[in-house]
Amino acid sequence: MEPRREPSTGTPARELAPAGLATAAGYAAEGAPSYARAFQVVVNVEVEPRATVPRRAPEASARADRLWLEHARAAAVIDEEGCFLVRGADQDWVRVRLTARTALSAALPPNGGGMIIAMSPDGRRLCALTEEDEDYWIVVHDFHAHRASPADG
Repeated sequence: MEPRREPSTGTPARELAPAGLATAAGYAAEGAPSYARAFQVVVNVEVEPRATVPRRAPEASARADRLWLEHARAAAVIDEEGCFLVRGADQDWVRVRLTARTALSAALPPNGGGMIIAMSPDGRRLCALTEEDEDYWIVVHDFHAHRASPADG
């Protein structure tokens, strides 16, 4: 019998408040990679972005938000209820829901170098919005597609 899991009752990390996400009832993925593991995937020197937006381009943050949403949906990071996992204030992951005012770029620090990692509710895929040098990067990763990698251990 599978052990009973308690619904996620945490809140997103404080720095995510400007992103306009709503905390959602439900379960965080049991056995999902830790936030630290997801962070390592995104900051890996070999990572290649799925898409980029020059930060100095007109409406760059809005374009980055649209691209992140497009890639997160295409990679099945966002479920049918508009929910996904983000870094929690008191735990690795907390379940959140998109709202009409969701803009992940609003939670990035003004001086650059920030990132927001969204994990699929099943803990298999991520889609991150990062700031790298002069660009916003959209990074997508499927943990199951990369199982053979020694770095996944």
